[in-house]
Amino acid sequence: MEITVTQFKAKCLGLIEKVQREKCSVVISRHGRPAVQLLAVEKEIDSPFFGRAAGTVVLHEDVLDTGESWNADA
Repeated sequence: MEITVTQFKAKCLGLIEKVQREKCSVVISRHGRPAVQLLAVEKEIDSPFFGRAAGTVVLHEDVLDTGESWNADA
């Protein structure tokens, strides 16, 4: 199904329910061109989105250090 942004704004909640129930997709177009696609979530996310990568990043050096000394007063 393809609709315009204006139609989506008017029918947003109903379209979300339809996509969830029927597992279909909706392409939302803007200025006559497809802009986004609304899809049903196939698998529930077990962990929260924010903080999911906590503790997985390791910094091996100072990312702001250029290795050169400089004088800010000069």
